[in-house]
Order: sequence, then structure tokens, then C-alpha cells
Amino acid sequence: MKNKLSALIGFALLTLAIPAGVQAQTAPDLTTTDLATINRTQTYNLGPTGMRGWIFCTNLNNNVGDFGTMTGQSPWQILVTAVGTGTPASGIMAIDDVILGASAGAGAVPLFTNDSRKSLGWAIGAAEASATGVLKIKRWRAGVSTDVSLQMGMSNMAYSATAPYDCPKSALILSNAINKLPASFNMGNPGNPVLGLAMMASGNTNFNASVQTYARSIAPSSLSLNPNACDTWGWGYMNVFLSEYYLKTGDTNVLSGITKYTVNLAKAQSKYGTFGHGGAEQHADGSFHGSISWYGPVNSAGLVGNLGIAMGKKVIVATGGALDAEIDPALDRGSKFFGYYVGKGSIPYGEHEPLTGSHSSNGKDYMTAFMFAMQGNRPVETEYYTRMTVAGYNGREAGHTGQGFSYLWSTLAANIGGTNAVATYLAQVRWHLDLERRSDGSFVYDGS
Repeated sequence: MKNKLSALIGFALLTLAIPAGVQAQTAPDLTTTDLATINRTQTYNLGPTGMRGWIFCTNLNNNVGDFGTMTGQSPWQILVTAVGTGTPASGIMAIDDVILGASAGAGAVPLFTNDSRKSLGWAIGAAEASATGVLKIKRWRAGVSTDVSLQMGMSNMAYSATAPYDCPKSALILSNAINKLPASFNMGNPGNPVLGLAMMASGNTNFNASVQTYARSIAPSSLSLNPNACDTWGWGYMNVFLSEYYLKTGDTNVLSGITKYTVNLAKAQSKYGTFGHGGAEQHADGSFHGSISWYGPVNSAGLVGNLGIAMGKKVIVATGGALDAEIDPALDRGSKFFGYYVGKGSIPYGEHEPLTGSHSSNGKDYMTAFMFAMQGNRPVETEYYTRMTVAGYNGREAGHTGQGFSYLWSTLAANIGGTNAVATYLAQVRWHLDLERRSDGSFVYDGS
């Protein structure tokens, strides 16, 4: 009886552990399905072809914690749901066409035989590397399959083995994308600090005035912060941006603000080195660093909070300022908490066990690599999380609330490991980055 009870309990726990969105499903054959029945609320950018498409999957943008990914099922097909005017696909492809295969080079286009997204992404790269710049697609339309050709916007443009470094194609993609940055500014936190960083990193001096105006607006001399009202997401990303801004420009107008963000983040940190969406409670005697109540630690927010402290310290030290007594103990607490996971697994959501079975944690491993690297005295922790980043290419599309932080931090963190590390990482995800690229040079975010 005891063994039967144990088996039943085990089965129940396994059943509860299976996310609702990942039960086995059967992909429809789009060539024999009434296409009007397809739910098109979630579609995917199909690279610089000018098309978007619906792709059957068992788990797209499903909120299943840090595990799960977008996986398809045979038959491998893509339903075209949009075609942009003036794009390579315009006049050749149409809504409700079905893409059955894609390739570059001579000969008939073979059918997709595995993940259609990856296959299309790799085919786009091959077409842009060819002398003709032609992407061939096996198009199904109203019962007839035809091989058609799309003239891509690039030819003779292959990624170098060291991409993104010493790579003309990477440089061209970057140049085209940079021109789209200003249109996205003024989107709030954490978007504005991130775009501000990108605009600075671009080296385009046309952005200087906008970046300066934004930096001074979030760090005025009159800035007043209260650790009891900590906005971890806002303060963390803003201080990372402000610190980089000062180190690049030397604009002393923001120094006071950087110090205030740094000190107040340190005061708002919990006794364990973590943050929630906000800061920790104060103790009964009014001292700082109590526990995080109501919701608990949120490591995605807390890591950038700790990174904000580390970056702020760099500025204060660089300018010969006096370090507040809160700063170094805060960095020590945060380093002890996140350092605990070294050699054990990935960073979890909060104060939980290490994540195992994956090298990806919705960007948290990548952010941890940065937090340790910016301190400059944590080589073991920095190397561990950088290696986790490079190995995490297969889980970058999974994440609680969406994949945005994974996309944002992954390549940057891989770069901490050097040019070979980042080139190795990008070689694994290039198909995906190329699918996110549009024909006008911009990128889209297809995630929840």
C-alpha cells in the first residue's frame, strides 16, 4: 500500500509540473487545412523578406517560468500573414501563401525537413552570402506549389568567422539599425536607458544632444530619492546608463545624481543582497536591509540594481569621490548571494534552488556575468556566468514574462569572454537574429 501511495503521489507531482502549454499537439497540414480557421494572433517576422508568418508550435511565448521554448511539429510549414509593400516579397508572395521550403543556390527548393524558422533563417543568410543575393522559396498557393525567387537587399555579404568583429556584414547591419533608434526613444523604463546606451555605443554624434537631454533629465541637481520608495527597475537601469554616460562624456552635471542612485540602491538592498520590484523593509530601529515583503526577491530586477551599484562605484572612484559606507557592503552582500550559485546551476527567479537542466535563465545568468565583471575582482564568478552565457544559446527564447532580458544581455555577456566567445555564441543564434531583422534595417521583438 505504501509503495502504491508513493507512486500515486509521484505521478500527481509530475502531472502538476507539466506546463499547460506543452502537451503533445499535432501540426496542421496547411495545404489541406481551411486557412480561415488558423488563429493568427501570434505571428513571426520572417527576416528581411518583408513577410510575417504563422508557424505551428507547442509553446510560443508561454509563461512557463525559465524553461520551455518554441518548438514546432512536422509538417514544417509557414503561413504568410503579411507582406510589406516595397519589400523583397512584394508582388511575389501574398497573404495565405504557404512556405514549404527555402534555399539559396541552383536547383529545386527542398521541403523543410526540420524547424522551419531555423531553416528559413539559415537560408536567408546563405542567400545574402551568394553572388546573386537571391532567396528561393517553395510557395504553395491555392493547391499549386511553385519555386519563386526573392531578391534580397544584400549579396556577397557573408558573416566573417569573427563576427561581429572584423565583419563588413555586421557593420552594415549595425549601421542600418542605428538609424532606427531615435524613433523608439521615450518609451519609459527600462527602455529609455537601454536605448540611450545603444545610442551612445553607436558612436553617432547626431544622438549626442538627445542623450544629454535625457541623462540630465533623470539626474537633476534637485533629485531626491528615498530608499523606502525604491524603484529597482528604474533606478538600476538609469544608474547603469548614467554611469556609462559620465564615463564616456565626462558631463559633471550628472555626478550628483549618480551618487544618489548608487547610495539609495545600496540602502534599499535586502540583508541577503537581493531586491524585489522595490526595496527591502527597514528594521524596527529604522536601520536598512531588512527582508523583502509582500512579493519577495525578483532577481532580474535585483541584478541590475546591484549592477547599478557597481557601475556607480566605478564613477565615484574615477572622480575621486568619497564612497558612502553603504556601497561596499552592498556589493559584498549581492556577490555572496549570486556567487552561491557558481558551479550549481542557473540563477533562479528569487531566493530559490539553482535552476538545473538549462544554461539559460531569461537573462539572469548573463546579467550576473556583468555584475561580477564590472566589480573587477571576481574572476571565478565572472568566468562561470560567462561560460553559462555562451552555453545558453538554446534557451534564449524561454522566460518568465518573455524573452526580452535574454535577448538584451546575452551577446553583451558572451563578449566578456572575449572575441572567440562572442563569435561562437552568435554563430549559434545567427538564424534567429536574421529572422528578427527587417528589410528597412530595423529589428522587431517577437516575444511576450
